[in-house]
Order: sequence, then C-alpha cells, then structure tokens
Amino acid sequence: MDKTLSLAGAAPADPVPRTGFGAAGWRMILFSVLMYFAYAGWCVDGINIFAPALAAKNGWSTGQLLTLVTPGALFGVVGSAVFGQVLIKKGPRWVMSFCAACTAVAVFWFGRITTLWEFTAVFIVMNFFAAGFGFIAPGALMNYWFPRRKGMALAIATSGYPLATALFVPLIAVMFNTVGIGASTAIWAGIFLLLAVAAWLVIRDTPEEIGCFPDNDPRVDRARLDEMAGYVSPLTVRRLLKDRDMWLISVGWGCLWMVTVGIVVQLIPRLMELGYDEPQALGFLSGAALCALPGGLLWGWLDQKFGTKTASALYGAMYIVTLVLLVTQSHSPVMTFLTIVLVGVGLGGIKNLITSMVGSVYGRYDFTAAYRIVIPLAIIVRTLCFPIMGLCMQQFQTLSAAYLVFIGVDVLAVVLVLLTTSRCKGKTLG
Repeated sequence: MDKTLSLAGAAPADPVPRTGFGAAGWRMILFSVLMYFAYAGWCVDGINIFAPALAAKNGWSTGQLLTLVTPGALFGVVGSAVFGQVLIKKGPRWVMSFCAACTAVAVFWFGRITTLWEFTAVFIVMNFFAAGFGFIAPGALMNYWFPRRKGMALAIATSGYPLATALFVPLIAVMFNTVGIGASTAIWAGIFLLLAVAAWLVIRDTPEEIGCFPDNDPRVDRARLDEMAGYVSPLTVRRLLKDRDMWLISVGWGCLWMVTVGIVVQLIPRLMELGYDEPQALGFLSGAALCALPGGLLWGWLDQKFGTKTASALYGAMYIVTLVLLVTQSHSPVMTFLTIVLVGVGLGGIKNLITSMVGSVYGRYDFTAAYRIVIPLAIIVRTLCFPIMGLCMQQFQTLSAAYLVFIGVDVLAVVLVLLTTSRCKGKTLG
C-alpha cells in the first residue's frame, strides 16, 4: 500500500519533525537557488540591459530587439516540454548539467553576434536549454528530496528569481560597461561550464542515492533505488490530457502567474502614469524584488502550514487587493508603498506554489510525468498577459483597463484553485 501525501488543502495529519533539511538537502536547495538565479538573469531580467547595450553596439533599435525576444520565450515552452520528458529518463542531475553546458555555448555566442538573426537564434537556444536547468530540473529535485516539505524548500530555492532581479541586472550592467559585452559573456560562459560540472558532482536525484531520508526524516521508509529507477508512471500524456486536475492546475495557476507577470512587466509605466519619474519607479521595482525574498518564505510557510491549495487561494485574493490598489490609487506615498510591498510579496510565491501543487496532487513518483505537461501549458496561459495589456492599451490608453481584466482573471483563478482536488492521486513515499 502506497503512503500518500497529506491533503493539499489541509494541514498535514502527520507533521514533519523539525530536523532541518540536512547538509545534503541544503546543498540541493542552494544549488537550485543558483539555477533559478541564472535562468531569471539571462532569460528574463537581463533583457533590460541586453537589448539597449546590443542596440547601441550594432546600430539597431531597442524596440526591434525586444520584438525578437518573443520567439525565444516560445521556445522556452518547447524546452519545458522536451526536458520534462528527458527528466523522466535521465533525472534532474543529468538535465541540469547538460543544459547548463549547452547554455554556456549560447552565452559565449551571445557576446559576439553581429546580425539580427543571430540575436533571435541565440535567445531561442538560451531559452530552450535554460528551461531545463532553470525550471524543470530544480522543481523536480525539490519534490524528490522534500515530498512533504517541498513548500519551504521551494520557497528558499526560488529566491533565486527575485535575487536575479535585485542583483543580476546591476551586475551585468557594470560588467558590460567595464570589461565590455564580449568579455562579460565569456566570463559567464565559463561560469555556466563550472555550474555544469558542479551539478554533476554535487547533485543527486534522490536522497536515497547517498543514504539520506526524504524530508531528512528518519521515520520515513526510504524508497528502494531499483524500484525508483525502474518506475514507469501510468500517467501517460494521453491520460494526463484527459485528467481534470491537470487542466485545473495548468489553467488556474497559469492565470495566477499571468496576473503576476502582467503587474510586474508594466509596473514602471504605471508608476510613471501616477507622476513618479523613472529613477523613482526603478527604485520601487527594486524594492518589490527585495520584498519577494521574505514573501517567498511567507508563501512557503503558508504552504507547509495550511496546504498548497489554501496558500494559492490566499495568493489570488491578495493580488485582487493589489490590483484594486493599482486601479484606484493616486500619487500617494502610503498607497504606493503598500502596493509595492504586495507586488513584491506576490513575486516570491507563484513559481514555488505551482510546482508544489503538482507534487501535492501527483506525488513523488508521478511528479515528473505531470510536471512535463503542466508547466508548458501554464507558461502558455501566462503569456496571454501581453496581448491582454496590448489590446487594453490600444482601446483605452490606460493600464487600468488591463488591471480590471486581470481582476476577473484572478477571480477565475481562485475558483479553479478551489475546484482542484485535495488528495494525492499519484504514488509517493513507499
């Protein structure tokens, strides 16, 4: 008889003892922080620096380059699907190491491009492989090592995202201005190669491989390695596409993600609409990124204490309040401060909540089978924020219209979250 995880929407019936993550567990968590940091820096936040720097160097327009980033983002979806499938056969360790090494080549090439087609191609390659090392593999690793404590483990691991917002952007800007684009990308290519080697040496797919316990809990029966290696999930792609909860998670948490991205990517223009100048708006964005660090821990604690489903519903409710503030506020320092804090707290939650929910519903053994489908679909839903904002700006010339649409999206998301099952359907510890 398989042991199952506690209900996703309730507090665990059998609390995990406060033994910490263990030395080996901390190695997995901290390495995942690096992977998430590298992914966010090179595929998301760094675009703020890459586009104007390469435009100035090659005589292109920044707007032209930003348009050419879109195909890369789409190939991130493809990479999530491809490496989600590879993960089932090879495991997180192999995916992290292989994808980091391939990204090293792309980053080195990036600093030497001279044509627009090269810019497009390099972003496609980077997003494709970064989806493996910076999205698919770390989430699976946290689920394998911490099937019941994944909420807090993911909260710490995904701190790499806001850390990239706060640290990578000024770091790469200084590097570009001091040693140049070519030398900077060569240095980072070397860093990625070191990460690839380190991943192979440091990462282990499961705690059982090195004699540790899942959740660092000695009360738990360790899985047999031969059983885990030979396990074939019954959750085929066809079966998952017919599964109600797979669609509820993909669309529900994808909508939460859409609202999060929609708020953040246009936060500076919204603040400037309210009368703040650009340096002030940039300062507010950095403040939001810093708020994401304790925010991630808050959502991890709520996940651990009350279950992922409850934490996610609270997340959606909080962002409804945030959107109302964005629509109704004027140039009020107090209201702006409150809005920035709420935006930042939300930034720290979505990526660990969606990963944690897949683990809660599908369990330790069947996690990767479900994750390979859920994440690409959720990313597609997430990207709908861009046409929504574009259409609303064209029709109404204000971001308030988009925020009103996002309130409706958030309400839908909370309903879908609450409709998701509160039991583990897959195979977990045992």
